[in-house]
This record gives sequence, structure tokens and C-alpha cells, in this order.
Amino acid sequence: MNVMKYSLIKNAFGLLALISFPVLFAGCEQDAKFKAYVYPTAEVSEMYPKLGYAAEKVTFTGTNFGDRKEALKVAFGGVAVSNILSCNNNCVVVEVPEGAVAGDVTLQTWNNEPITVGTFKVYPTPVIEEIFSHNTEYGSNMAIEGDLVTIKGANFGTDKKLVEVKFNGTVAPIESLVDEQIVVKTPAYKSGLVTVTIRPEANANSITLTGTGLMDPQATGDVTSIFLQNSVAPFSPSGAVNTWAIATGWHTSGGFVGANTLLFTEENPDGLFVLECWNNGKKENAKIYQVATLPKGDYKFTLNFVEIVKEAGRFGVHFVIAEGDETIPNLVANGDKFDDTDENTAKVKTSYPITGSMDPHTKEISLHLDETKQLTIGFVTQLNNKGTVKLSAIRIYREMPNDNQD
Repeated sequence: MNVMKYSLIKNAFGLLALISFPVLFAGCEQDAKFKAYVYPTAEVSEMYPKLGYAAEKVTFTGTNFGDRKEALKVAFGGVAVSNILSCNNNCVVVEVPEGAVAGDVTLQTWNNEPITVGTFKVYPTPVIEEIFSHNTEYGSNMAIEGDLVTIKGANFGTDKKLVEVKFNGTVAPIESLVDEQIVVKTPAYKSGLVTVTIRPEANANSITLTGTGLMDPQATGDVTSIFLQNSVAPFSPSGAVNTWAIATGWHTSGGFVGANTLLFTEENPDGLFVLECWNNGKKENAKIYQVATLPKGDYKFTLNFVEIVKEAGRFGVHFVIAEGDETIPNLVANGDKFDDTDENTAKVKTSYPITGSMDPHTKEISLHLDETKQLTIGFVTQLNNKGTVKLSAIRIYREMPNDNQD
């Protein structure tokens, strides 16, 4: 009898639980309904400027932009912006993307529909391809006051009032201007870089292009910027920068083709010029160099070495100055000297070999030229396994020109 009662009570509780569970579940389900959050649509009150080049900084003011860059999408003529410089609820600043075309500018926040903000007129970006002097006595990278200098490139425009050329900060009068070429007269200037500043329209922001340098034939002192590109920190990388990058302005062969030669770290945020094997592949007679024409005179090259370490494997790094174009010779297999069978060995004006670990130091190398010479300046390496050479600068100094020497 007691067993039967217990069984009946147990079954009753079980039945009650089965009946109650759906009710409880239904109650929880009803209470737990989530409401989708609707983000407010952005409202733009102003966009400026409304014309310019790729990489132009464009500002949007208004409300409801939010402060999350990842929730914001902006496009110029259908081309998406990849660089949002800043974003807060009332102001957004973006960079006009490469490849942008004239047309509508759209802005979208979160999952809202894109809104059309206005239109932006995109001008082709100017570029400098070549700068040369018409001075026949000293050469194309030398100019004295009054010499004509030609700047070749693209998208310069044709309105002289919108273009300004400077030689190391001194304005050079424009003699003629077409879209692909500017001819200027050399002012009284100090040797240095040539810059071209251009506006697409009178009310537009300007863009400044930096070209190669020009030198007064009687100039002395640091002339690095005139003859070498990207040889002194802060270094300029090609493409995206992480820790390693490819150096712009240098010609390469062998294992240096496509190899990373710039290293950026917390200790060296401006970068180091690096020649090594490790994670960059073997360097068997690999070369990295530039070609420059130096006028007659006495020069001093300085190389600032930050680290030189040989750990294992073949190790030979030679700094070379050779006469002619692309004339750095090969090394023998172990990298300790030039290959005597290479005809370019006879063209070496001076060199500095590194065949083992050394302390950080600055090396000075003297060079005397009796006449203007085309030179190949750079490095040839035999690197296999572990070893590294790191530099912070490669500079050229010119001492008193020959004309003024006894």
C-alpha cells in the first residue's frame, strides 16, 4: 500500500514537471526577446575641400558619425577609402584613395544605407620623372645662376600662376610650362633639392613634389641629397611598412631583388639599412647600388655602421665606388676579395671590405676626381647563413673643388 502511494506521488510530480516545463520555458522565451539596436543615420553638414588630388585630406562635419573607424565606409566615385585618419561623432577626416574618380562621395555608418554627401573633383596627381641642367661644362646635375633647368614629368598643368619651383628653398623663375615639362632659370641658390608646388585650381590645396638635387659647381660640404637617394635615416620604404621594408631609390641584382633592406624598430624608428642573409635569402654576389655623376673635386664618403656580426657561413660585404654605370665587380666565393677575372675589377676607384665581425664605427673613404665621372656606388655581398651589416647613413661630402686648389 505504501509502495503504491509513493509510486502515485512520484508519477504525479513527474507529470507536473512535464506540464510546468513548457510554461516556464515559454515564460523565459517571452522575457528574453532581444530588440535589434538601430544606429542613427549620419547627417553631414559640410564636406571640404571638394576638389584635389589623390591623398588629399577631406573633412566631413555633422552628427551621428560615431567613433568607430571600422563602422564607417566612405567612397569617392565608387572607390572605397582605405585610410580614415580620424573619426568622432561630429567630425571625420579621410584620405582620397588612389584610383579615385570624379563623382559622388558616399558615407555609410554601421548597417545604415549609404548617403550621398556631395561630389568631389579628382585631378591627376603630378609626378616628377627627371630633372637636369643644361650646363654643358659641369654636367646635368650641376647648375650655376642663369642656367636653364628642365623638369620632366606629368600633370603639371599649364598655368604658371599655379606652379612654383624652388632650388633648396629659393624660387626659380619659370621660363616655360606645359603639362609634361617645366623649364626654369637657375636662381642664386645653395645646393640642394628641387621642389615643385602645384595647385590644380586657384582655390585648391597645393601638392609639393620633391625631386633630385642640383649643385653649384663650387659648393662644398654635405652633398648627399644631390647624388644619392634614401641613404640616410629617416629612410623611405617602398610599399607597406611593418618591421621590414624594401628601400626606394636603390638598384638591385641577385639576392637583393625584391629583398627587404630596411629595418624599423623601437630603438631605430627612422630605420636602418641592412645587408644580411638570415630571413632574406642567400646573397651570392648580390648587389645593391646607385649610379651618380660627380664633378671633379675631392670627396669624402662616410659610412655609419651600427652593427656588424658574422655568426656562421660565408660572409663578405664590400662597399664599392667604381667608374661607369653598373660596374661593381663580383667577389670570389668566400667573399674576401674581388674576382680578378671580372673586367669590372679594374674599374674600382676605391672600396671598403668587411669580412668579419666589427664594432660599430664610422668609416671615412676619400675620393679624388680630376674630371667629372659617372660612378656606381654601393655594395656587393657574399652572404650565406647567419651574418648582418646594419648602417644608419651613407653620406657624401665635397671638399674644395679642384679649380680652387693649388
